[in-house]
Amino acid sequence: MNIQALQFVLDVDGNGSVAGWEIIGALKWAFTLPGRLLVEGLGNIPPIADTFDIQASAATGYDSLHSLLATILTLLFWIGCLLLITRSGTHRSGRSAATDAEASNQTGMRRYRGPKTHKT
Repeated sequence: MNIQALQFVLDVDGNGSVAGWEIIGALKWAFTLPGRLLVEGLGNIPPIADTFDIQASAATGYDSLHSLLATILTLLFWIGCLLLITRSGTHRSGRSAATDAEASNQTGMRRYRGPKTHKT
């Protein structure tokens, strides 16, 4: 199976050196790869390809790999990744916090609760 979205050449002009614009093109290719892969996969399913007018197969050409649908899917993928990264570890349940407190008390270490107030 030939996956067109994975076709990539870094030295586009073939002169043997890599220019700055080719590096920018490589970064753009890597950033848009998830959306293009999804569009190409969906283009191989005839009912979905007909519904969304996806042309991302060898029979119909690969025009949809740079379409608005591919861009939206790419943005949703990267937003989902950012949400997973920023949200991981932020939600602790009350049970795990209580378990951590019990574990620290069992080892003989007391938790610091701040300075004690003096009674007058």
